[in-house]
Amino acid sequence: MAFLAVLTADGGVPIFTRTSGEITSKLPFAAVGSVNGVHMFTRLRNGELKRAVTPEEKIVWREYHKRLVLILITKNDACSDCHMSNLLDNIFASMAMLIGLDQLLKPGEVLKLQKALVICHPLVDCLLKQMDKDKGNIGDLTQTTDCLLASDTYTLQDCLNQFLDVADSLYGCLLIKGKVAVASKEWWTLTNQEQNLVCCYVNCLPKVLSREILIFLPTSSPQNSNRLITLNLLRDVEICVLCSSEPPLAVLEEEAPKIWKSCFDLLKIVSSLHPKNFPSSIEIDSNIMSLLLINTETNQSLCSTLTSVNLTSGSKSASSPELAKQQEALRTLYKLVVGTYFKSKNSEMDKKLQADNTCSSFDYGDVDYGNCNPLEYYIYLEKHKCYVINEEPYQLYITYNSEIPNYALRTVSHKTLKLLTEKNLFPQM
Repeated sequence: MAFLAVLTADGGVPIFTRTSGEITSKLPFAAVGSVNGVHMFTRLRNGELKRAVTPEEKIVWREYHKRLVLILITKNDACSDCHMSNLLDNIFASMAMLIGLDQLLKPGEVLKLQKALVICHPLVDCLLKQMDKDKGNIGDLTQTTDCLLASDTYTLQDCLNQFLDVADSLYGCLLIKGKVAVASKEWWTLTNQEQNLVCCYVNCLPKVLSREILIFLPTSSPQNSNRLITLNLLRDVEICVLCSSEPPLAVLEEEAPKIWKSCFDLLKIVSSLHPKNFPSSIEIDSNIMSLLLINTETNQSLCSTLTSVNLTSGSKSASSPELAKQQEALRTLYKLVVGTYFKSKNSEMDKKLQADNTCSSFDYGDVDYGNCNPLEYYIYLEKHKCYVINEEPYQLYITYNSEIPNYALRTVSHKTLKLLTEKNLFPQM
């Protein structure tokens, strides 16, 4: 559950509020005003209020450019504040992406800003939800790009390059089930936050055959807008392109089927990899229920759900309750480990998109090992056994069923890491 309030920093005028999860009604204005008033009081007294914690809830305040204050109220999950800080930074960047940083920070004209930010609500709701049950993406939490690992993607890469030539663009990717299967070299030059927000925005919008939207790239192009073009090839298969005012959308709609018709069968095969999201030729231990593999050098990630119902036939829907539970378990494991035992790497994020009162990963109640970096982590829960490996440039997070013997966890985890990385299946940058 989560409650978000966005207010002006100087007068506490509410811009908008959003809720997700178990919260079905918004907090009354008086309650929001009181929560903001506490923050304003400490600031006027030269103090800095970052968070408040109760046994059940956690409140975090973040101020941006002395213009906006974002207040987030969630359940107290006993995890590091770095995850809530990253979430609020992403929400602020999403507003800058859709209306432009200049308009977002322009003094005065509160009513105009309120109306302009309505377009941001679907993306903010998607970020607050913290779990994509249909696609199983996790990049919003890990600050990495969700990827689908497939072999023999050269044909898809060639088709994408041909389409980008028609679109007169250098920036584009192929999204399958909301994950990047292939992308242009220039696409990878965007910051991870920009890649993440663009993909999240495309995923949260209603599915249509084609669309054309003006967006700003908060870091790469904060002053000039870009055309975001998406074209639907098959169900949950979309081309995503950033380009200038030409060519018209109608031209791209006409050319797309001509370019991609030769690989429609391949697209169906690659799409069928979900929710496993890596080739069926890679056989891993049947006790593994879900896993997250992160390449810390390229900031790419693989999120895979491997319950017993989809290990063999893949016939069950990815939105089933069982898959949702495994996604939630994997997210919980990541949030528990990162910021507590493994440091949260956030150096790439643009400083102007971070809060003025950002918090350290090791601000409160966390374990700081100094120069000693933990390499492996193990935890035994009621329904899962979990193992984590930090072996540069990879991090691997695995949840197992409770039947696997403890002595096998480390061996199976290292074997799985080798199987997933030896073929270098992440999209080429």
